[in-house]
Amino acid sequence: MKWNDGDLVHGFRVSRMSHIEEVNADAYLMEHVKSGARLLYLDSDDDNKVFYICFRTTPDNSKGTPHIMEHSTLCGSRKYPLKEPFVELAKGSLNTFLNAITWPDKTMYPIASRNMVDFHNLMDVYLDAVFYPNCLKDPQILMQEGWHYELENKKAPLTYNGVVYNEMKGALSSPEAIMEDRATERLFPDNTYGVESGGDPEVIPMLSFREFTEFHRRFYHPSNSYIYLYGDMDIEKTLAYIDEEYLSHFDRRNVDSAVRTQSGFKKRVSATCPYGIAEQESEKGKAIHALYIAASDHMSTKESLAFRILNYVLIDMDGAPLKKAVLDAGLGSDLSGGYCDSYKQPVWTIEVTGSEVEKQEQFAQVIDGTLRTLALDGIDKDMLDAALNRTEFTSRENDYQGRPKGLFYGVRAMDLWLYDRDPMAALRYIDDIKELREGIQNGYFESLLLKYVIKNPHQVLITMKPEKGLTEKNNAATAEKLAAYKLSLTDEQLEDIMESTKALKKRQASMETEEALKTIPLLSREDLKREIEEEVLEEETVSGIRHFHYDIHTTGISYVTMYFDLYDLTEEEIPYAILLAGMLRSLDTEKHNYTELARISNAYTGGISFQISCIGDINDASRYKPFMVARGKALTSKAERLMDLLGEVINHTSFRDTKRLKELLLEEKSEWDMTAFSRGHNLTMGRLASYFSKTAQFSEQAGMTFYYFLADLVKTYDGQAEDVAEKLSAVAKKIFTRSHMFFATTGETEEKQAVDRCLGLILDDMPEGEKKEAHLFDFPAKEINEAFLTSGKVQYVAKGGNFRDHGFTYTGALRVMETILRYEYLWKKVRVLGGAYGAFTQFLRDGTSLLCSYRDPNLKETLETYKDLPEYLETLELSEREMTKYVIGTMAADEIQLTPSMKGERAMLHYLNGNTREDRMRIRSEIISCEVKDIRALAPLVKSIIDDPYICCMGSEEKIQRDKALFRKVLSMPE
Repeated sequence: MKWNDGDLVHGFRVSRMSHIEEVNADAYLMEHVKSGARLLYLDSDDDNKVFYICFRTTPDNSKGTPHIMEHSTLCGSRKYPLKEPFVELAKGSLNTFLNAITWPDKTMYPIASRNMVDFHNLMDVYLDAVFYPNCLKDPQILMQEGWHYELENKKAPLTYNGVVYNEMKGALSSPEAIMEDRATERLFPDNTYGVESGGDPEVIPMLSFREFTEFHRRFYHPSNSYIYLYGDMDIEKTLAYIDEEYLSHFDRRNVDSAVRTQSGFKKRVSATCPYGIAEQESEKGKAIHALYIAASDHMSTKESLAFRILNYVLIDMDGAPLKKAVLDAGLGSDLSGGYCDSYKQPVWTIEVTGSEVEKQEQFAQVIDGTLRTLALDGIDKDMLDAALNRTEFTSRENDYQGRPKGLFYGVRAMDLWLYDRDPMAALRYIDDIKELREGIQNGYFESLLLKYVIKNPHQVLITMKPEKGLTEKNNAATAEKLAAYKLSLTDEQLEDIMESTKALKKRQASMETEEALKTIPLLSREDLKREIEEEVLEEETVSGIRHFHYDIHTTGISYVTMYFDLYDLTEEEIPYAILLAGMLRSLDTEKHNYTELARISNAYTGGISFQISCIGDINDASRYKPFMVARGKALTSKAERLMDLLGEVINHTSFRDTKRLKELLLEEKSEWDMTAFSRGHNLTMGRLASYFSKTAQFSEQAGMTFYYFLADLVKTYDGQAEDVAEKLSAVAKKIFTRSHMFFATTGETEEKQAVDRCLGLILDDMPEGEKKEAHLFDFPAKEINEAFLTSGKVQYVAKGGNFRDHGFTYTGALRVMETILRYEYLWKKVRVLGGAYGAFTQFLRDGTSLLCSYRDPNLKETLETYKDLPEYLETLELSEREMTKYVIGTMAADEIQLTPSMKGERAMLHYLNGNTREDRMRIRSEIISCEVKDIRALAPLVKSIIDDPYICCMGSEEKIQRDKALFRKVLSMPE
């Protein structure tokens, strides 16, 4: 350990220290003596360093002040007097994470980087931003990031605009988001959780500049802060800088920010709330019922871990008894649940979708009765044991898919630290798992249900009722309110609003001065690595099957991926293959029912999964390889169990249980209904690309095309159940043959040999099949330029084409151009001026090029913005310093810290799509040496995309109908 209890280190007093085995780090809890700031340092050899400063922010209204402050602090500060230092950091740092996040009771400013100089620079900008922000003296920042009245001329309608205002209109568009808002309002009527910290668009315009600045004065003080440091760094130098540059300038003070405990209820509260659906949608099967249960404010880490396991066993696991009871009672199409312990009082939610409004009481009765029976008669011990094994595997694997694991540790620590409890305890789990394993035998889980659920009336039962035209009605009410307000204004007041609108737009459109830009510290191009990691795939043949192996240390875990090509399928069978991928593991096999399969998977493996994957040629959008991909992982000592399970599911799944098939269909449809709009940008971009790319056309079969297929299948299933079962069985037999298969492993020699030894468990029962020639699928042509009507309040507006179709080739300069467009042109035009939450660009090696806005209040205006891109590029002027900034920001994507399994997957992807090391080195070199003239030279390429006729949109029914002349086809969402 570096220090001892009581040591004073650069103004920080060490109050506790301990080694935490679970995160392989020495932990130090400290407090800054003068300012009262708390600090947690995890000393680790991880080079992906993490910093955050977090404030306990507890609003008493839904004006969105915490959220707007989170945005606004990053719009310039004392040392960094730019309009948006955050954007300048995104443009030109090697960060592996850069964001700011608002929770219901805290606001966090986290950064991460593997470069020490970059890490220090990011930390300094964030500390200056939170303690000395320009937003306290510049009302235009609140206008831009929060809300403002907008009026172009006296005849124009008066409107609201603002980044957070528009973001929350989008965020509160989905019925689930509205439901959570309404439920927590009733669950916590007397504390901060009862208001919307992100902001309710109906209330945001009530926020005044005085109230806004007072919020910062009250909450953004070191005495109310939590500072977190993680990783391999010069900690003495870092602490000295934080002390001398910032904290030593503040005196400790009392900050009243504590989250008050909500008193329990004497009885459950019930409510019914409306949510909007499009006029063309049916109200049948659109109701949602949910039960929200608040626990006590002193739950232990062991109890919280037990509740996560309970949620999995009772609801998420195949064969889960609570889900089975609800679905067997005909109360809906899917049951889901979630346990959230990032509140002072954790909340367990149980939600059924695809229901009817009048079934609320029956839903409550089934939940109550089933939980009571489970608590009294006992929960299946094998299921609990399997779920606990799954939790332990996931915890030990520590796979955060390339995101900084230190950040996740820090977020987890706040779940206790924010409420004046021990943050180190939040990172430990070994003893909890050991005690829970013992608790399975002595009724521990059942006692938790009795204590925190059955005998606890602090609950809200809520029903979301679909209502046609509600969104339009609310929009009309807002417009009428604004029109009435406008009529009440004098000419002088109207002039003032017009002038403020004009002044804000002028500020937003203005360029940063070179002097201001130079305040942001910058690395040099010499700091960038020119070499890339060598990827060596070993190839051999095992039992006649090609085996690729990526050799890397995996801490005793075997990763196996099996690829089955789909060339034996017809076009009509592809949607059934997609359906099959989602159903495998959740159906009976010849040896086990699906509940037993889930137990075996959780007890002995880290899980298996199936997915349809279309791997396109890296340089040609008209060539691809389609696969059914089966993945599995397990401790190497359990590799035989893993291979046996994969073999059983692949070779012996039974499709005879048509009732189970229907359950899975309804669950899948319900999942699509609930999530389609929230991932509208992905669905819209996928649909758009399918207009001009063969690769994207195949991939899109799993997008909106599949959603429509699924909706039709659900409607007609009862009349063709046997036929559907036969089709799924036939598709499985066609796919899973030796002739269509090869596989890959990731690990060391021991992992490779363990999988090879057990390969017969899959191959022995697998037919040889007939190898089919590779070919493209000929799917029915779709009408281009579609718009999808939803009840949402914002749009996803996409435009695209393929530059290779116009004779252009790919260079690394395109990646730099993407950074420039994303953080300069589109940021200013679509987000800052247009009010959207953001915008994406994608220029791929195969020529596929896409532009898409996210949570955008506009439609036609955004398409017009895209049209001006070529001219912007043609006339682009950037200093050498600015150009270097964009180059560095582009290279940040290559700084992601890949896990061993991700490295193995990446090596296989590069092999299959033809992405050679030489090409990757060439592109990297082109990025590092990119000059502004290379960006200007791309203007004709971008113009070819803008001139292509392809657009696609998903969004508000009202907005799309107003601009429907832009589209060749306007479609309702699947019913």
